[in-house]
Amino acid sequence: MFNRIEKSKDIIIEAEKRGVKNLLEHYYHLLDAMKAADIPSLSISSSELQDAKDGIKKGRYVLKTVKLPFDLDSKEDTLRKAFLINLAKGLNGFGDVVNKHWENSFCPVCGSMPNIGILGGDKEGGMSLVCSLCETQWDFKRLHCPFCGNDNHEWLGYLVTESDEGYRINYCDKCKLYLKVVDVRKKRNGYSYQIEDILTLPLDILAQEKGYKRLVPNPLGMVMVK
Repeated sequence: MFNRIEKSKDIIIEAEKRGVKNLLEHYYHLLDAMKAADIPSLSISSSELQDAKDGIKKGRYVLKTVKLPFDLDSKEDTLRKAFLINLAKGLNGFGDVVNKHWENSFCPVCGSMPNIGILGGDKEGGMSLVCSLCETQWDFKRLHCPFCGNDNHEWLGYLVTESDEGYRINYCDKCKLYLKVVDVRKKRNGYSYQIEDILTLPLDILAQEKGYKRLVPNPLGMVMVK
């Protein structure tokens, strides 16, 4: 995760343009804390990895299958996030199983909900979701609400702004929730998608002014931003 923020100078410049520099600096403090934390390690045996893959096929996310040597819920949020990011990165050869069998809207690794969607990634014309906690990515149905499961196209829509054509808001009029989406075919800065979530605060304001809500907080812990 930390390697993905090496372009911090460019990010700060972009953040200044968007008026969110102060908020972004708070996020850097969080990253520093994660870097300094004593992050627990976890080695997954081949048999446990196979159990996890079998669990995915049955709709169970990894932490429902793999037994941890400690109580993850007792850890501070920062430490828990850092551990889960490391765990997700360590699941080699896991992505193929997830993208073939996982059809849920919650994360296949930790069970958390997404905070970002991706259009035009590895699957041309398709959509992926990004976990709000461990940053795992997985394929998902494009014309489908990830929060309530609504697939009635008349109740689904999106919002865009002229200044940010590479970003959009996907909203659902059934549950009144929204998801920010990065269209990598039009705009990709090379930033972490969690950084993208912070840089696109104006889109949160736009969506919330129209009566839609976020389900999960952004990396700064914010749900309501207006």
